[in-house]
Amino acid sequence: VPSTAEVFSWLGTLWGGGLRRTTPMLFALGFLSLFIAGGVTGPILALPALDQYLHNTFFVVAHFHLIMAMAGAFSIFAGIYYWFPLMTGRLMNERLGRWHFWISLIAAYGTFFPMHLEGLAGRPRHYAQVTGSTSSLASLLPMEQGVTLAAFVLGAAQLLFLINLVWSARRGMPSGDNPWHATTLEWQPAALPVI
Repeated sequence: VPSTAEVFSWLGTLWGGGLRRTTPMLFALGFLSLFIAGGVTGPILALPALDQYLHNTFFVVAHFHLIMAMAGAFSIFAGIYYWFPLMTGRLMNERLGRWHFWISLIAAYGTFFPMHLEGLAGRPRHYAQVTGSTSSLASLLPMEQGVTLAAFVLGAAQLLFLINLVWSARRGMPSGDNPWHATTLEWQPAALPVI
């Protein structure tokens, strides 16, 4: 219930907000998307009959990692892209930032959405827990290969971020005082009293 209230609060804040689709906002929206996608699977695990079957399967892994890993990483990226000009006086490259966002979002869903399906098919989190033959899991091998490929793409996409970070810190466009036209205090240094 608290997470649902948070999500509705975030959506209400975005509603009619005149969004500018800059890289920080894309990552904030990506965070929201991943948090909702991972959160929707939570009530499924809260049902005792389903949880008994899904407990210790890849369904739980996908649910946890969408919320805790990917949503968290996207919020960190949103913050870095947003506050980078405040710390360095330079803007990060918007084109590289967009490429970083889209590749990361698609690869994150490509990595974790199939894990839900694998969990529903009974793939255990730990192979040490498998009793008997694993031949029933052989049909999941193509899906597992797709998950692995998407995970490698997700990892490689972070190289775009590192390149953007280093390049922008040295040669990025000057940001000016308030590149986001924000009204919060950190972007209004002239308005703060000197003590």
